[in-house]
Amino acid sequence: MNGSIYERELANILSGDPNVVMKYSRRASISVESREGIVKSPFFIVRAAGSLGADLIALRHDVSLIIEVKSSARDTLTFSEASGQRQEQAERLSRMSETAGMFLTYAYRIKNVKGDPWRLFCLGKEPAGGLRFLYRLLPKPGITSNGNYKLVWKEGFPLSSFFTYVNQK
Repeated sequence: MNGSIYERELANILSGDPNVVMKYSRRASISVESREGIVKSPFFIVRAAGSLGADLIALRHDVSLIIEVKSSARDTLTFSEASGQRQEQAERLSRMSETAGMFLTYAYRIKNVKGDPWRLFCLGKEPAGGLRFLYRLLPKPGITSNGNYKLVWKEGFPLSSFFTYVNQK
């Protein structure tokens, strides 16, 4: 499976597609309240995949995210791979996000794992305003010995926990 399948999967979850949310909620063991919250208060999703932009833009009344989707069968994804293109992309998208008063969110999906396969990270400077709470909640990528970013799946914030957090009344 290529990465666009996972972009669509995440887009369908965030946009509250009832069938996809139900399938995800069974796998991730999320509560009925969180599942209903996803469906009743979905994100407006724009797929912006391409070589110059992030993969998804997710907008909702209380949260806006610029999302780059990554997937791997391995639990650690280093940005020095792919001739450094991942590192360059991360730095460029982070700068663009900061200019807009936001931060870049990485959604890392690990393949062939039981439970919630999605983990969230954020990159960039702490924003002012309402997004500050989310920035402080999400872990930041690690740094390799040569200064490149790395995502360690088990250190990420589970997507199921994100929904519990943003759907609190």
